[in-house]
Amino acid sequence: MKIQFEIKERLPEIIAEIMHSDKWQTKILEKMHGLERVTIKDPNYDSEACIEIWQHEIHIRTAWSNYTYRIFTRGNAVWCEYIGAYRGLLEQKLLPSLTPKMNILDSEVVESSLTGNKRQTLRTYSSENLKLKNFRRDNFKEEYNVTSPQDHPTVVYDEYIKEGMPMPSPYSDK
Repeated sequence: MKIQFEIKERLPEIIAEIMHSDKWQTKILEKMHGLERVTIKDPNYDSEACIEIWQHEIHIRTAWSNYTYRIFTRGNAVWCEYIGAYRGLLEQKLLPSLTPKMNILDSEVVESSLTGNKRQTLRTYSSENLKLKNFRRDNFKEEYNVTSPQDHPTVVYDEYIKEGMPMPSPYSDK
């Protein structure tokens, strides 16, 4: 899914938060004319995001899911373009403050695997996404529960990991 929406924050505020936040550790990887590459790492979890800070835009890529946020100026406004899964929109912990100026559900989804290039609001997209998710769950239970890439794979883990069961010895054949 690709969506664009105007945000309240300004680029200098976002850059300052990226470089000096209590929520993460910032590491400067590269500094050259017009570009600064940094990573931000959560000190409590093994997660990070890669950020490119340009003169008039910022690119953020999450490490685990590779969702991208492009923060840029258009006229006198600051906009955010998100490319990633619907369920990941603004949900990352390693993300500077990005506050939509209007109700995010009224923002327009520019393109998606669900609707192609047909533009619609996030509100409409979310209801269509829910219908498709329910359809898959109702009609493809076995395949969906075990192998679906659309949802978090806890079902797969639950199937193979049994809590309280002793692990077999690696030396049992000897």
